[in-house]
Order: sequence, then structure tokens, then C-alpha cells
Amino acid sequence: MHTHIAFGIPEQRDVFAILEYRIVLYAQDVMSLRFILCISIGIFLAGCGGGTESTDPESNPTPQPAPEIPSAPVITNEEAVRLLMQASFGPTDESVEQVAVMGAEQWLNSQFAQPVTEHLPLLNSTFPQEEIYSHHWVETWWQRSIYADDQLRQRVAFALSEIFVVSTKDTRLLVDPRGVASYYDTLLAHSFGNFRELLEAVTLHPMMGMYLSMLGNEKPDTERNIRPDENFAREVMQLFTIGLVALNEDGSVVTNSQGEPVATYDQDVIKGFAHVFTGWNFAGRANWWEDNYDGQSPMEPYEAFHDRGEKTLLNGTVVPAGQNARADLAMALDNLFNHPNVGPFIGKQLIQRLVTSNPSAQYISRVAAAFNDNGHGVRGDMQAVITAILLDDEARIMDASQTGKLRNPLLRIAHVMRVFASQARDGGMGHEFVGFNIGIAPLDSPSVFNFYRPDYSAPGAIRDAGLVSPEFQITNEISITRFVNYMYYMAWFNNLRGDEIVEDDVGIVNFDRLAALSNDHDALLDYLNLMLLDGQMNDAMRTVLMDALEHWSQEQTEWIKLANVVYLITISPQFAIQL
Repeated sequence: MHTHIAFGIPEQRDVFAILEYRIVLYAQDVMSLRFILCISIGIFLAGCGGGTESTDPESNPTPQPAPEIPSAPVITNEEAVRLLMQASFGPTDESVEQVAVMGAEQWLNSQFAQPVTEHLPLLNSTFPQEEIYSHHWVETWWQRSIYADDQLRQRVAFALSEIFVVSTKDTRLLVDPRGVASYYDTLLAHSFGNFRELLEAVTLHPMMGMYLSMLGNEKPDTERNIRPDENFAREVMQLFTIGLVALNEDGSVVTNSQGEPVATYDQDVIKGFAHVFTGWNFAGRANWWEDNYDGQSPMEPYEAFHDRGEKTLLNGTVVPAGQNARADLAMALDNLFNHPNVGPFIGKQLIQRLVTSNPSAQYISRVAAAFNDNGHGVRGDMQAVITAILLDDEARIMDASQTGKLRNPLLRIAHVMRVFASQARDGGMGHEFVGFNIGIAPLDSPSVFNFYRPDYSAPGAIRDAGLVSPEFQITNEISITRFVNYMYYMAWFNNLRGDEIVEDDVGIVNFDRLAALSNDHDALLDYLNLMLLDGQMNDAMRTVLMDALEHWSQEQTEWIKLANVVYLITISPQFAIQL
């Protein structure tokens, strides 16, 4: 085996194998913090999955041209790319121009008006006659994430999927990719709606019902030794709405007279919610025990198995005895939705997923206020929340003392795919087995707590400074090595099949846009600096990349130097970090 890092080409992969991975995280009200992870490792080529064999035109939609807009830019290209890194799966030439001319607010409004681009119809049309497996769902996710016009909705739905977690690690979900696609479409459908409606739709989806045991949950029966399952009751409070402790509007923890955090609920409240969530099963059954599987339709109540007794919920709210399952559910979800924790709890997590790991208390408070009241007396308006997050000064003004987050590896891969309008040779996306190769895939987390917790803090300088760094929970020598190898696959295998150079073939990264700049190295680096790094390339990095371009311009085919420069940038710390 040969190493293949830095300037190595297939014949000279052992030039060196040192990856210096420097991550800089910042937060307001503390001194600038630099967290440096230096690893000297031998990088070996990892096996990577190929694409699907779909030739359906809908499965590979051509990116639509940007709508006609005025020609005078409102914001800079760098500011446009910054917004697109937060609010989409990555910039394209067309989207950068569109945002620069429209401005952030108008672009958000145009995205709110976009129709939903769903996953399930594409999955059904692309794979209608064959058995469908989980990797087909992943292929569909890539198709929509990269090519859908409603990029803001797609990006927000991905953020919501990291909060309202279901996972194909559960074998029942693994074998039902249509149900999984339907669940994701549910998140898409409610991304711009009201949080209360989103909460109910998630609660009643059969994928969530199976994953957290609400589906088939029965009322108490002492003779049969049955007690209501508490799984969903716990997680809907702890993870989906209010968290474990009481919060102020700015996200700070409420404490009692002894300085201890005030708990949001106790075992009696868990029991109350567990009894509310009884009597729900697959839709369309004539009776509770009928064998009728429906992994897409909202669950339906079967009153004979619902507990009609009195239940006590949050803040002493009592659900009266004698109500049916739907009435009990409505009271319970209203009880959760109206809890004062929801705005800061959900708002902060959305900020972390879209903008920065360590938002200031003031930022959280402004977003929570938008959740509590959209300006027209409406609570839970997701468009108001998203607008507050993305138009806030802490999101729009690049200030190193306030911003910074390590990016999810899936977002980094999607970014490359968007910039280069890329596909695999067979017409698919080439990433349907991404989970096997880098250890992370959409809706495939190891538990309901997602791949990483929002409050995770890496030991050392980050933790000592009182900061959090969620994505660092999956960042280690192995994950870095796997990602570097994956970027090698994307860039270098563009024109390689084994040791054979295939210069006229279509690979994972499409170099057509770069080829036009190939003879002007300054212009090439300017373009890559904008589209991949949002202008964060420093002089030292530019010098290294310029030297590499000059080196491989000598008696080499053009694609080699382009592959090398893209590879070097995409494994760099600057690309890993979103400022």
C-alpha cells in the first residue's frame, strides 16, 4: 500500500504523510481560542462504494437556472457564500450570483416560497421494480440535497433530523427505506410551518413510533403485566422540546436557592406522558392485532388500548379522565409546545446546526423571542425562527470572537458536490455507501442522541474555556483518516480506473468549471478560495497551493493539478471549519 496525501500522484504517493489538522473555535466574551489537533499518520487508500445504476432523468435533475434578478449586487460574493454555507448544502455559481444580487433577506423569502422537493416520489420512480434497500434511500438523499432548488428547506430539514432523530441502525427502519424517506419528507413539509404541527407530525409518524416504542404502546393491564412504555415520553421531553433543566430565554440554566439546576420534569410527569401515548398503531387496521404494516401513514388511535384515566403533565397540568386518545394527545403536545423552554432549547440547537457552536446568550435570546412571538402574536413560527437565526448580526457579520463550528463531514462532501455539479460515472451520486466509508450517513446515528450531542465539549482547551464543540465528538484519528481518503477518492478517482487514466470520463468531481481557469493560477485560487473557503485562505496556504499548481503544470495532464489542488483544499482545516 502507498500513502497518497498532499502532492502525491498515483506514481508518487509516498512524498509525505503528515496531516496537520488545526481547528479554531471562537465564542463571544472569551479570548480567541485556538484548538490544534496535530496528527502524524500514514494515510492508506480506503475502499469506497460506487453509484447506483439509475438512468431516470428525474433522479439526476439538471440544476435550474437562477431566476431573473437585478444585476446590481447588494452584498459581496463572500457574504453570499457565507450565507449559502449556513443555509444550503453549499454554493454554486448561480446561487452565489443570486444571493449577492437579492441580498440575504430577499433570498430567504424566495426560498420560503419554493415548493417542497420530496424524497419519496424520487425513490419510488427511480427504483420501482426492484427490492429497495437502505443505500437507495441514501442515494435519494444525496440527489435531493445536491440538486433540489429548495436548498434552505433541505438544509433546515437536515438540521431537524439531527434533533428529531430516528435511525436506520434500528433494523425495522433499515429494511423500510420508503418509510424512512417518508419521515424525512415529513420534516421537509413542516420545516417552514409551525413547530406545534411539526411536533405532532413527528410524534405520529410510524418510523418514530417504531423507533421510540410509541407504536403499539398499550394501556396498563395488571393481569398481563403490561405497563405503558416510557421511551417516547422521556425523549420527547429531553431531546425534542424542553431538555432536562429549566432555562431562561437566553438559554442559561435556572437555579434554585441552593444554586442547583431546576429540573423540568420528574418520574410522575414521565408516567403521565407515557399513559397519554397509549393506543396508537399502524393506520388502516380493522383491529389492534391485525397484520397490516403501513410505514408511511400517520399512526391511528385504537381506543380499546388507550388509557382514559387522569394524567398529570408539566407544570401540574392535569389531563382529565374519560378523554379519547386524540384529545389526550392534543393536550399533551400543547403542554410541551407552550413550555417556556422550547424557544431557547430548540433555537440554540438550530443555531448550532446552521451557524455556530457557541452562540452568545443574546443571540439565543433573540431567536427564542422570535419563537415565542413572530411579531404577529404567533408562537412557534419556523420561518420567523429561521429568519432570526440567519439574519442575526452574529450570523451575518464575520467576527472571529463570536463564530466558529466544525462542519459535519456530510456537509463538507455535499459542499464539494454542489460547487462542482458532480455525479458518479453511472449517473448516480456515488455516495450511497458513505456510511461504510466515513462512519456517518443521513438518518443512521448510533442512538436517539444523534452522532454528537449539542453540549459535547472536547477535553482540553475547548472544555477549559467553557465552550462546546458538538462535531468533535466524532472527530479522531480514524475519522480524519477516513475523510482524507474519501476526498482522495472524490478528487483523484475523477479520471482513474485503477492505474488507467481516463481523461474523457465523468467522475465524482467535475473539473469543467476549473478547466477554464487552469492556465491562470491566481484566478483559479481566487475562485476556489471563494467557493470552497469563503475567502479564508491565508497567505501561507495560498503559497503552498500555488507551488503545487506550478509543480504539476510541468509535463502533466491538466486534470492532475486540478485534482491535487481540490484534494489539498478539501482536507484542509480551513475547509473543515465554518466561520
